[in-house]
Amino acid sequence: MITNPQLRKTIIALMLAVFTAGIPYCLKSQGNKIDSLKKILGSVSSSKEKINISNAIAAELRSVNADSAIALAETTLKLAEKENYEYGIGTAYLCLALANGTKSRYEISNDYARKALAIAQKTDNDSLKGYSLTSIASYHYNKTNYDLALENAFAALKLFDKMKNATGILKTRVLMSQIYQLKNDLPKAEAILYETLSSFSKIKDNKVKISALHTLANVYGMEGKYKEALDLDSAGLKLCEIENANFQKTMFYDNMANCFMFSNRYDEAKKYFLLCLQIDSSFGNRKQMSDTYLNLGNLMLMQKKYSDAGQYLNHSILLADSAGYKQGKYAAYVLQSDLYKASNRYDLAFEALQQANALKSKIINESTEGKIAELETVYQTEKKEQQLQLQQAQITKKNYLLWGLAASIALLVFAGISFYRKRQLQNKMNLQAEVMKQQDLATKAIIQAEENERKRIAADLHDGVGQMMSAAKMNLSAFESEAAFKDEAQKTSFENLISLVDESCKEIRNVSHQMMPNALLKSGLTSAIREFIDKIDNRIIKITLHAEGLQQRLDTNTETILYRVIQECVNNVIKHSGANKLDISLIKDADGVSVTIEDNGRGFDIADKKKFEGIGLKNINSRVTFLKGTVDFDSKPGRGTLVAIHIPA
Repeated sequence: MITNPQLRKTIIALMLAVFTAGIPYCLKSQGNKIDSLKKILGSVSSSKEKINISNAIAAELRSVNADSAIALAETTLKLAEKENYEYGIGTAYLCLALANGTKSRYEISNDYARKALAIAQKTDNDSLKGYSLTSIASYHYNKTNYDLALENAFAALKLFDKMKNATGILKTRVLMSQIYQLKNDLPKAEAILYETLSSFSKIKDNKVKISALHTLANVYGMEGKYKEALDLDSAGLKLCEIENANFQKTMFYDNMANCFMFSNRYDEAKKYFLLCLQIDSSFGNRKQMSDTYLNLGNLMLMQKKYSDAGQYLNHSILLADSAGYKQGKYAAYVLQSDLYKASNRYDLAFEALQQANALKSKIINESTEGKIAELETVYQTEKKEQQLQLQQAQITKKNYLLWGLAASIALLVFAGISFYRKRQLQNKMNLQAEVMKQQDLATKAIIQAEENERKRIAADLHDGVGQMMSAAKMNLSAFESEAAFKDEAQKTSFENLISLVDESCKEIRNVSHQMMPNALLKSGLTSAIREFIDKIDNRIIKITLHAEGLQQRLDTNTETILYRVIQECVNNVIKHSGANKLDISLIKDADGVSVTIEDNGRGFDIADKKKFEGIGLKNINSRVTFLKGTVDFDSKPGRGTLVAIHIPA
């Protein structure tokens, strides 16, 4: 991220110059691109050329009138099917995917994009394949599936890199920056946009420039750099006017409204939010309408207009629900909870927060952050492998020349062969070392992301819901001292209510401590495991723990992973084994750390591979493997189960 203000101003000025460099050319020679394409369409006689031009018109038309674009693409699809023109069929599918995405019909859009991808794979057309993958990535971006969005974007980027397709590379990287922006990874989003700056002079497609301007303006708005953001918004709106891109205007209006809202220019903010609604409703885009109503609710809340805020937030929830937009619905519930707290309606605030947390549990996937880190690592690894292959090819070419020159001199021949073999072996060793390093980095990133997510959720439970429950208990206790009860039974009922709230506070605290145990942070692995098993009812299962040689703390990463593995094993025993006795042994010696977990439950057939396909056992294996350790299972039906883990020193 650019932190020097003067340098940022210079770069923005340069970007605006590059972004707007094509404007006079567009005004002078392009005019209305759709009309130009229609004129060309009337002058061609080949059926395939007509299909290609009709698809190009449909692609342009989606930003002006999505319904007309869909109608034209459907007509073109029938003509392409009649002509058995597979590329035309695939491109028509892609146009239908893009136009339906504009109307927030995301499932229909994704279906057409996958049909286009199938045609691209059948015809081995990398360009169609790349743009189909980008459309699928856009679907997952709109459904807040960020790991899948980046997975498809990386796949598209590799194809465009291979073809040296500058426009495809740029479109995909701009989409990736938008994904990182929504993930709130602003430095990453900004870095991608700056990295692609040098390519803009080669691009004539203003719609790509529009997307890049919008994303960078959003990043600056989120960073509080409102003037820079508004300058970029102004340039983007000019390009939208030239391209007749009405749909894209709403992106800039939305960012301008947010900049005005957070700089306390409320009337201007409302004006631009209403412009967003006007455009989005004309395209039937319920997702973006939901976002705008959410922003209007926030604007009214900031002005303490609670009645208006409530109406806007209710609209946002209804639209998000109808569009399947879980992230938007979650955000509306959180804001609704703040609204109720501001108006002293704490029961409704708690209810709204519960609904938000229920949604959040559906949205959060603990492997998401790890998978995104893995995708980035894999992509960078593959690029390094390609560079190594190129270097290897160059070395081979040089060796062939050496062989030709040294044909008459035996000594030079032997020296050339020796040099070639030594260099080849060194490159192979370097490549293997690099691959192993990248695999370790990917695994570490996955585990680190998972632990970070646990910490964040634990903090949310402790500091959010826990604090609200504590406040509720304090208010009830204060009320008890002031209330006049009719009889002893009424007082007892009220005391039972306070006890119930107190138990809820303790339960929230226990859950948050299990997700990130204090004992592990303070006293080490043995204390953390003992604290964990002490909370398990010994009437359900009797657990014994034996520990040796752990007076000295282990590496923090090792302690965390072993704690999670033992926690997973104990939970598996409680859930699945039916055991009433469980023995845990934890021993550290010169060879390393050995862990055994043995129960007297029903056991299972270890030859049945399906038993090892569950997420729990996979997590145990992957975590132990990361520590260069081994894990063995010994079990038979009716004989209990023994899990043996060894981590070398």
